[in-house]
Amino acid sequence: MRLYALLLSAGLATLFAQSSKVRKLLAEADKEYYTNRNPEKAAELYKQVLSLDQNNQYAAYRLARCYWYTNETERAVEAYQKALAINAETCDTIYLDLGIAQKKLGQYAEAKKTLQEFLSRHKAQDILRKQAEIEIEGCTLAERLLAEKPEYELRALAAVNSQVSEYAPTLFVVKSDTFLIFTSHRTGGQSRERFYEYGEPTYSDLWVVQLKSDTAFLGKVVSKVQNLGKKVNTAANDGGAVIAPDGLTMYYTICGQGKYHKYWGCGIYQSTYDPQKKEWGPFEKIEALAGKREVAVNSKGKKKLVPTYDAQPTLTPDGNIMYFISDRDGGLGGTDIWYAQKVGKEWGAPVHAGKIINTPFNEIYPHVGRDGKTLYFASDGHPGLGGYDIFRAEGRLASWQPPKNLGSPINSSYDDFSLFWVRQDSLGFLASNRPGGRGRDDIYYIKRIPVVKIELAVQGTVRDGTTKLPIPFATVTLYEAKEGRLIPLDTFNTDQSARYRFTLQPGKDYRLIGNAPEYLANEVAVSTRDASKSMELEADIDIYLDRIEIARPIVLQNIYFDFDKYDIRPDAAAELDRLVVLLQNNPSLRILIGAHTDTNGSEQYNIRLSNNRAKSVVNYLTQKGINPRRLTSVGYGESQPLIYPELSDADEQANRRAEFRIIGLDFAER
Repeated sequence: MRLYALLLSAGLATLFAQSSKVRKLLAEADKEYYTNRNPEKAAELYKQVLSLDQNNQYAAYRLARCYWYTNETERAVEAYQKALAINAETCDTIYLDLGIAQKKLGQYAEAKKTLQEFLSRHKAQDILRKQAEIEIEGCTLAERLLAEKPEYELRALAAVNSQVSEYAPTLFVVKSDTFLIFTSHRTGGQSRERFYEYGEPTYSDLWVVQLKSDTAFLGKVVSKVQNLGKKVNTAANDGGAVIAPDGLTMYYTICGQGKYHKYWGCGIYQSTYDPQKKEWGPFEKIEALAGKREVAVNSKGKKKLVPTYDAQPTLTPDGNIMYFISDRDGGLGGTDIWYAQKVGKEWGAPVHAGKIINTPFNEIYPHVGRDGKTLYFASDGHPGLGGYDIFRAEGRLASWQPPKNLGSPINSSYDDFSLFWVRQDSLGFLASNRPGGRGRDDIYYIKRIPVVKIELAVQGTVRDGTTKLPIPFATVTLYEAKEGRLIPLDTFNTDQSARYRFTLQPGKDYRLIGNAPEYLANEVAVSTRDASKSMELEADIDIYLDRIEIARPIVLQNIYFDFDKYDIRPDAAAELDRLVVLLQNNPSLRILIGAHTDTNGSEQYNIRLSNNRAKSVVNYLTQKGINPRRLTSVGYGESQPLIYPELSDADEQANRRAEFRIIGLDFAER
């Protein structure tokens, strides 16, 4: 008993000591995560906690968040799943975080399942539920967009990208020289402090590199990457530049008033280029664009007025409207796109760009196209493939059409942003943290894939249906078949050879209707929906015409009637529809519809029955739009059997028939 008591006492002491160590490690980890914004160091501490207490769900979840912020998404998914394995009931938002991470990995089916599980658990109608709904919509959109044929090709800008982040590319042209100005966290700039929040070695600076001026390929670098210098860059985060139309003014972002330990706000600054010295001058803050907002600075509710996050400026081609992002009051949430108009040399008050563009989440890196009426931007608040996607919208100021996702490969399941067009919708740059790059974010060269022009044509000969000989001087009309209508496109008058030819467009359905004097018009269907290369659809698609013979009976195939009945059977409708087409293609024809019976029953009864059968055919044609004045009907009863005597049911069925004969070519609409 005494030994047991000693062992129990020792065990409790060990457990207490371990619990004490776990609490201490969690406190240190939380300080690194929340206060120092150092997810790399916090992750190591959370892992130590889990080595001591493998069922510590809080540590598992926080470890997942650290991996998420350092772009280790696969590890983040594993940590989220571990947190749920420990206890699936504690916190429903773990499902939301896991679903978003799975979506980032392109696991759309798994992501939808996880996000739907979140919705089933999360009953509040709040921003988290809205986010889950948007993410699910994005998964469905991604599956559709990824199935489409890509319109662009992307290549990493290898000579510019490093093992850290590069993003926000923009062009700077001096006479005949072309330079790429971009934002980077690489060492060798003005910052000496590590940017712990995203695991980068330093705060960001603006850098520049000269490119080959051939606009057909802007991916070739012809100089070393250089820092823009301390007149432009500061010890804090600098970046997101745009060059004004004068080629001498640069607008860009400086955060924390240029001091790395200032966590509040960013502002938009400008610098002027000196062509003589070939350098950028000292930066100057644009006060008209700066905002302020109140934030709580402690648990007691004390508030403080701090600078807003105003960043990432872009300009319209005339330089008179600036779009930028801000978290100032009056937005919808996160960072929104705002604009300001230039009056003289001054900028007016910022105005919100509206709720068509902006969402309760984040819109970043606006860029105005060369046409001045198209806004490109990145967002995690519109349905997308994952993370930030790039969108385009037509409009101006605060009036926009709904944004359109630019699809793959411009967008991926990762973060894609800071699009810059050199030639709108054709040639440019973007940044992405998709797999395969060198650093956290990389700059990619983007170019539209040339569309191979498909040249299609149909050709053939108009021929006699009986002799197969060419019919000279015939006419062939080309129609597009669209939504049940025939739209006339072109007419070809053949010569002595009876040959015709039409050029066609891919992805369409056509009808060719041949006509010639003394012949019935006939049609042929042609489709280019499956055409993938230039070709003649067929060496010869010949159109066969039957010669018109007045009063010659033409049996309508398969127009049979059931015993003692005169209604139109379903199998007869298809043949009558062909007669409808014949009458439509030959609008001057007048025809006689004749109906017959078998030899069962009295002659008087069969006359009445055959008349009813002929009228049924006329009624069917009339319902299909054929003018009844073109149609005459007669019942022949049993007087003209095809087979006599009738020795079987098949013989009787053959005699229960309908036929037509042409009685005139002189019909005209009144």
